[in-house]
Amino acid sequence: MDENRIAQSNDGEFMKFLNWLIILAILCIPVYADGSQSIVLVDEDGRNITVPLNPERIVCLSPGAAEVLCALDAQDRIVAVTKDCNIPSSLQEKENVGESGREADIERMLEIKPDLVIAKTGALFPKDDEKKLTDYGIPVLRYRVLHIDALLPMIEDLGKLLQKDEQAGEMKDWIDGYYQTILDRVGKLPDSKKPSVYFMSMGHTDWTGNRASTGNTRIAEAGGRNIAADLSVTVPHVETEWIIEQNPEIMIYSMSSEQHQGTYPTIEEMKAKQREIMSQPGFEVIDAVKTGRVYITDINMASGLSEMVTMLYYAKWFHPDLFQDIDPRAVHAKLLKKYAHMDIGDIHQVYPDAPVEVPAAFGRLSTTTDGNGAFVFHDLPAGTYTVEAYKAAMGVYPYMGNATVSLAGDAGGINITLKSADDEAAERFEKAAADLGENAGKGTLSGTVFGPNRPGGDPSVIPYEDAEVKLTEYAAKK
Repeated sequence: MDENRIAQSNDGEFMKFLNWLIILAILCIPVYADGSQSIVLVDEDGRNITVPLNPERIVCLSPGAAEVLCALDAQDRIVAVTKDCNIPSSLQEKENVGESGREADIERMLEIKPDLVIAKTGALFPKDDEKKLTDYGIPVLRYRVLHIDALLPMIEDLGKLLQKDEQAGEMKDWIDGYYQTILDRVGKLPDSKKPSVYFMSMGHTDWTGNRASTGNTRIAEAGGRNIAADLSVTVPHVETEWIIEQNPEIMIYSMSSEQHQGTYPTIEEMKAKQREIMSQPGFEVIDAVKTGRVYITDINMASGLSEMVTMLYYAKWFHPDLFQDIDPRAVHAKLLKKYAHMDIGDIHQVYPDAPVEVPAAFGRLSTTTDGNGAFVFHDLPAGTYTVEAYKAAMGVYPYMGNATVSLAGDAGGINITLKSADDEAAERFEKAAADLGENAGKGTLSGTVFGPNRPGGDPSVIPYEDAEVKLTEYAAKK
């Protein structure tokens, strides 16, 4: 009997303790003056922001966030937007409070009395403007969403905000599925299999991004090598001569909204921009221009849910053989239909849509050394080759070297050491190309390019990264 009383007493004490925990948990949930509950979210700027749960009135100055809010069936809660919030197109029927967050009409936003404002990160929404809002008790979340690693957390945050966690989770899984497919397929490729890429940022041919930029992340994760990765400034300005010297295999231009007439660019407008880029003086010697692999993208594709489609385009442009089973435009059409309730119709935000086919012989004749100075040529017919390498020291002084190789099957371990050369030799190298004719084969030719170390450096000769290597002469095996 005594044991039963003790057990019952312990059970009673435990239930009292459990009830107190529940009461405390309820009391810890912040409540606004009107009785609504709130939630603490960590936005893209890394700030803990207390915002009302299930806000009824949202002003959105971030296109990526607006797109996801609508995808979570919360478009009716958006009371005003900036002009750059244009997906879905029905957002353009909302009240406009400015061209973008930088020019947003704060006084009008205060008159609207939103429960929440969602803006872009950093200087894209001035801190003074945010303070005017928060001084009136209006919280501000910040999301710019230029890459999937920012998109996925924002989807989760907005799902919690709207109490639509399951719907947000399904959206995250669908996007992340494609993202992981890209990473899985290109993640183990050696540098020698990755094309060199020049990204032209924000509507300029002479502005790009280094290793710290989102553009670099997108290129690297899609299986490319950003030629500007090692520049010292995050968004550097570069000279035309530097671009020509780097000789990228692929060029990608981000077309700004001011460069087209409508909400989206037309194919004709993107074609005209491509022609303009390819006809720049000196660009005719760049491999990307020679092969036509100059791609135009709408800058609005680099934010929000469309970022996943952009990644698919990059991956397929860089490695068409690895992504034959994925049609980025079809995925884009599904995304617009599923989450924006729009038909893709005449919407074209990239040009050309499909990967440009490179002549088989072109890829066999020229390559660039990787971080270890290594190069490789594939699918070569048997015969004797002259292999030449070139690198401009400090971007100005030509260094060159060559080797003669007899190829019967595979030939490896070829070492080419660069020495100082003159401009005339560099010009000959630029124009030289072996003529393989109709000969085909499966031979592989590989080696390493070396060059002089800095004065006093040890060893005196080191591997040269990003040296251009070409097959300049060929004689078929008799």
